[in-house]
Amino acid sequence: MLGILRFVLALMVLLSHIPGLGMPLNPGVSAVILFYFISGYLMGRSYQRFQRHSTQPIRDFYFDRLLKLMPQYSVVVLLTFLLIYWLGPAQHTMFLNQPVEPLKILLNLALLPANYVFEPLSITTLLPHPIVPPAWSLSSEFHFYLLLPLILLLGRWGFALVSAGAAVIQIAALFHATGEFNSDNFGYRFIFGVLVFFLAGLAYGRREEVFYRRIVQAYLVTYLLMLLVVAPSLGLYAKPRVQELLLGAVVALPLLSASLHARSAADWQQRLDELLGRLAYPIFISHFLVFFCCEKLLGLTLAKDGGGFVLASILGSLAASLLLIRLQAQVERYRIARRGFESMAPHATP
Repeated sequence: MLGILRFVLALMVLLSHIPGLGMPLNPGVSAVILFYFISGYLMGRSYQRFQRHSTQPIRDFYFDRLLKLMPQYSVVVLLTFLLIYWLGPAQHTMFLNQPVEPLKILLNLALLPANYVFEPLSITTLLPHPIVPPAWSLSSEFHFYLLLPLILLLGRWGFALVSAGAAVIQIAALFHATGEFNSDNFGYRFIFGVLVFFLAGLAYGRREEVFYRRIVQAYLVTYLLMLLVVAPSLGLYAKPRVQELLLGAVVALPLLSASLHARSAADWQQRLDELLGRLAYPIFISHFLVFFCCEKLLGLTLAKDGGGFVLASILGSLAASLLLIRLQAQVERYRIARRGFESMAPHATP
């Protein structure tokens, strides 16, 4: 039931971006780490299939990722800028009060720069944030896609060294709340640190091999110790993102394992799981646009309308996502036909 898990994670990210809900922990942070782990698992298996079926696996893998994710993302970027130009900047929706400028639009459409809105690697033109605010993490995903074939070319010990190096960067950043190297940027945002979560997910997908199983075990032990011993003992939970990040890092493996084993023979349940899995990505990229529409078109705000705003945001995001997957349908037919093999499973489409 991987589709259901991804759908729930997307809803957690949505709820985490509604200001003023008063949640003691930010569920969106843990959800993003889980997404990274799941992506590593799926992309590792997907790239293996390109290696088996394609004469140019690296090129075809990159192009497949572009076809899968960029059309829907580009629609959301352009529609967001168009509505800001038409309706005016937001007063209550975070980050959607930006000027509509050609260079800003191009940088947002390029996606890869969207990760660089955090010090010390920020691109001034993109500030204060990508116009699709969660796009910084989607950019991290694309950094992983670009690095994946290159890391695998290093062989097993190269893979282990890169994983260990990323873990050192990520964990070291958790000890710093401020400065250019801290728990928010190098611990949670930039690929230099979060690469460890992608690679742990990839290793989990190859756990039948002893080498990769040992990497998964080392990952789990390391982050369990960080969550239960090191962080509380040294007061790291007072630093931004640390508690949610470590929690996501630890629960990623058991939740992924449970979702992969919880398969139902009922046809309707499989179809539901597939649909929910397909909705996860468009919910992830479109919910800020829906917040904006709730404010500008419906006159709803959290402060004034409370639960009505939350309900409208969730229903609006579902409606927008259904439209986006309909728009993506033609691209999907071309994408699958072009690569020459079907997805691994309906609910786990990479």
